[in-house]
Amino acid sequence: MRIVATVFLLAALAYGALPQFAAPFKIQANGSDLTVSLISDPFMVDWDGDGLNDLIVGQFTEGKIRFYPNSGTNESPVFTAYTYLQADGVDITTTYG
Repeated sequence: MRIVATVFLLAALAYGALPQFAAPFKIQANGSDLTVSLISDPFMVDWDGDGLNDLIVGQFTEGKIRFYPNSGTNESPVFTAYTYLQADGVDITTTYG
C-alpha cells in the first residue's frame, strides 16, 4: 500500500495537482437524515430510466436492497419513501452477516 501511495503522490506532484474531494454530507429522505441499520452501501444510478439518478442502498441487516426514487434533479436530488427491490414479487436479498 505504501508503494502505491508513494507512486500516486509522485505522479500528482509531477503533474502539479492533487485530487480534491468534496466534503462529506448526509443524505436525506422525507427531510430527515437517511438511516440504514449498521452498515450500508449507497449507489447513485438512474434505476427507473427517467433520466434522474436514484439512490440504491444495500443494507447489512437482512441483506435487502432499498430503492429511493429521485423526485428532484440530478444536481439537487430529492428522496422520499423507499421500497425494497423485488424479483417476481419477492424482496431481493443478498448474503449478509
